[in-house]
Amino acid sequence: MDLLVFLAMATIAGFSYPARADVPELQRLVPGTEDYELIYKLNPLNYGSDGYQIDNGDSYSGALKRVGYLLRLTGKQEDMTWVFVSMDTFSQDLNKVGVPNVGSGVVQVYVSNLEVAGNCPAVKKGTFEKGNIEFWPNNYGGTNAQSIPGAAGDFDFGDGASDPVDGYGSMQVHNYLQKQTILAFNKFKSDKGCDLGIGNNTTKEGKLDWTFSRSGKNYETAELFVVGTFDDLKIRKVIKPDPQKISLTVGTEKAFFACGEEMAFSLRVDFGGQPIPERPYTIRWTRTGDDGKRVTGAETVASGEPTVLRTRLEEPGFVRIQAHLVDSKGRQIKKKDKQGRLKSISFDGGAGAEPEKLQSAAEEPPDFDAFWAKQKARLAAVPVKYEMKRASQPEANVEIYAVSVDCAGPRPVTGYLTIPAGAKDKSLPAYASYHGYGTGIQRAPSSGSSGRLHFNVNAHGYELGREDTYYADFFAKIKSNGKGYAFDPEQNADPEAAYFNGMALRVMRSLQFLKSLPQWNGKELVVSGGSQGGLQTIWAAGLEPDASAATPSITWCCDFAGPSKGRLGGWRPSYVPALNYYDSVFHAKRITCPSVISRAGLGDYVCPPSGLAVLYNNITAPKKITWYQGSTHGFVPPNPQTFVQEQE
Repeated sequence: MDLLVFLAMATIAGFSYPARADVPELQRLVPGTEDYELIYKLNPLNYGSDGYQIDNGDSYSGALKRVGYLLRLTGKQEDMTWVFVSMDTFSQDLNKVGVPNVGSGVVQVYVSNLEVAGNCPAVKKGTFEKGNIEFWPNNYGGTNAQSIPGAAGDFDFGDGASDPVDGYGSMQVHNYLQKQTILAFNKFKSDKGCDLGIGNNTTKEGKLDWTFSRSGKNYETAELFVVGTFDDLKIRKVIKPDPQKISLTVGTEKAFFACGEEMAFSLRVDFGGQPIPERPYTIRWTRTGDDGKRVTGAETVASGEPTVLRTRLEEPGFVRIQAHLVDSKGRQIKKKDKQGRLKSISFDGGAGAEPEKLQSAAEEPPDFDAFWAKQKARLAAVPVKYEMKRASQPEANVEIYAVSVDCAGPRPVTGYLTIPAGAKDKSLPAYASYHGYGTGIQRAPSSGSSGRLHFNVNAHGYELGREDTYYADFFAKIKSNGKGYAFDPEQNADPEAAYFNGMALRVMRSLQFLKSLPQWNGKELVVSGGSQGGLQTIWAAGLEPDASAATPSITWCCDFAGPSKGRLGGWRPSYVPALNYYDSVFHAKRITCPSVISRAGLGDYVCPPSGLAVLYNNITAPKKITWYQGSTHGFVPPNPQTFVQEQE
């Protein structure tokens, strides 16, 4: 048959034969590799943000015979190190030979006829009967789960995958016969914070297989090529939908249902005017709940038709629905957010069953009020003395001050205060705002409100305006037993030794400072903050009788003991009874001012909805809470579905 006629018939059949996808970068380095086709190309240093640079995984069909990996790394001194390793194929699924993802699963197998070439002296070159690979998207531990000969059980060439499935990630090729890692690309989603290396890791950072090394930061450039040889290769032109035009929306008729009532979640995929993919996409979902039940499933996306998930909860609490859009190979579909970060097209939300009946899983300490009377007495023993250093220009309309206020506990109150220039005595409302969890450095604001006093209080009482090395040392020192601040159960076992103690003392003193300013009108004292700042806001409103309004958001540390009753837990310190003194749900009972919880996410499992419901239930003053469907701790969907509870 004439070649042109053959190609025309192939095109009509849906196949095309463009110029071969050869790999000149490989051919220049390794003779005899002309038969390899490029399957994937990526830059490990921005894979988390951009994904593959070239993705031919859906275009090829045929029998994959051998698969190979070329990793090229250029250091800060422009020195280029490379390695190429090939083997008999371990899968005909091209998704499994690329960077691991939820759809490819765990691939931890021996491989045959390993061939290694490169310019790294530490890597043994040549042909070897066997090797092994550890490909998975999961977290993992050093345990030698597959009993790989010679593995030490400490993150080398024999490890074991664990939950969560979409976790740290490992893409490692090993020559276990030589007790050697040939190449490693771990922690895929971290861009320059990834683990990346050729040969065994002999540095002091991380493990032998580069785990925990964060070595991506050491390279100027990086390239990873995934290549293969095929029998009967056919190349099909595949038109893929633009992920930026795709959206997944989920709605419920209401946020709260009766116990035992059916909850229906309508999940709809909008391709933004694009055709539905020829190889159908799927919504993979997981249902969990405060009843301890877990159900998973997958539904094929149909044109214009929503997927409806139905469940129920027989007791007061919340159901959580997590869903991801995946392609025909099970890979999550991702698009860039406003910050340019690659995020999966997904949903995380839920609904409640009679949440008004939820109460704290723990009993309030009988000496709760006595404990806080003691802390207030400690505070009263320290006079309200402060320093205010001007941080604004003399002609500014709003004066900015770096403030330090003496306080009981380990450190003073520090933060930035803004005052409208020329404000008269007793003329202004006062606002205090509090920060979320973290080790960020507070810098002076460039301006402030023209109609109020505003004290922006950091959570730690560190010195302001210091060099970066001071803050690095400060945050290292506030760790306890190797854990981040406030997360050490041993420290938290004593309520007066807990990190939260000093933080709460500073919250109370910050309001005493504001009340001492001559410009305060003596009436309006508003407190606000989100997450850990929301926790501090609840403390402030419960412990300061002059607080006139509280506006916490996504409030942290509500109902510490919830998981002990089977409720879904969140990211927060592990429960010990002494933390009950700091639990926002008990402080909520003491609030006398109007309180508006501006956001509670039905998919927020840093601050689980059950805890927010208990917080709201315990406030007896005028109150309002707005629930956001599909909102996690740090994400609010566009045009969110909201549900409001309010009680005057």
